[in-house]
Amino acid sequence: MADVDALVQELDARMLRDCERLTYWRQVHRSTGVLYTIVLIFVPATLAVGFTSSETPLGKALLLATAVVGGLNVTFKPYVHSQKRRTDINTMRRLRDQFRGEVAKGGDVIAVYEKYSAQYAAIFDARGRELIDGRLGTDDPKPDLPAA
Repeated sequence: MADVDALVQELDARMLRDCERLTYWRQVHRSTGVLYTIVLIFVPATLAVGFTSSETPLGKALLLATAVVGGLNVTFKPYVHSQKRRTDINTMRRLRDQFRGEVAKGGDVIAVYEKYSAQYAAIFDARGRELIDGRLGTDDPKPDLPAA
């Protein structure tokens, strides 16, 4: 029975670690997105109002910063402004809570472990495929049509 308890504890620890990592990266991406937005609003307004000229070294640095931040914002927009990240966190928390609830009920703990281990792996794989895809394009690539 100690082996089964070790398996249950290990799966619970993995789910908890995954929730913590998702929360951490959501906060990083959200903070980065807010910072990018502030720069993209503040710098052009500063130049337009005339606090500094675009001909001065400061103005050139601000223009360069705006161009770089704008490029980064567009490139990483699927990650920085992702609504899905919150959903992923809630899904993992709900899965972990359900797993812990079923383990607490007792019964066949090995069957509960296998069920939730498979669900966790499926969710983790789906999230990994989305990251690999990068979500940089707006449309899914169209399959090549056979030549006529």
